[in-house]
Amino acid sequence: MEYEGINNIICDAEENDWLDVSYSERKYVNKPAKAARKKINFKFKLTKKMQIIAIAVCCVAALAALLFIDGNFSKDVFKTVKTAFSASVFTREPTPVSANIAIPVNVNLVDVKDGVATFNGGKAALSFTDGKVTDITDKSVTVEIDDKTTITYDNLKKVFVAVGDTVSANGLLAQYDGQFTATIFTNGEAVKDVIASEKQLTWNV
Repeated sequence: MEYEGINNIICDAEENDWLDVSYSERKYVNKPAKAARKKINFKFKLTKKMQIIAIAVCCVAALAALLFIDGNFSKDVFKTVKTAFSASVFTREPTPVSANIAIPVNVNLVDVKDGVATFNGGKAALSFTDGKVTDITDKSVTVEIDDKTTITYDNLKKVFVAVGDTVSANGLLAQYDGQFTATIFTNGEAVKDVIASEKQLTWNV
């Protein structure tokens, strides 16, 4: 009985060892891993080919575009753009620049018609700006502001300045009754487009 028990134990051990060995061999088989590597490498090679094909397609498309640009369509487009640019840059009217002068506080604006501004509010006609007296009459005084611009004060009663006098802004020019007018001249021509407010006269130069 003892021998038989020992034999059973030995048989069980051999069977267990064989099962362990068999299981271990199945667990560490490397064939599937190799197959996976081959598949990965194969896919990587295809990606490179796709990149090369994409570059080739882009080059062909660029050449086709250049050929298309050399056609009549591109010439028409270029001509249209050139014409629009020339019209906007070379034939555009210059942007007007505004000039303005302050109105003395001792007078009130009545109205402006055809560039002639009418004022009232007192008896003393004061110079709107610094300048030089270039002409006088019994009823008017002309003051030069710069080489191109003068102001003529008209409808005056008594003039207190002479030709050649230098005047400053708010300096006394003359006396008037009721109303007097002020007209701006540029290069000897009366400025018609004058916008007036209670504080200043504005025009384009």
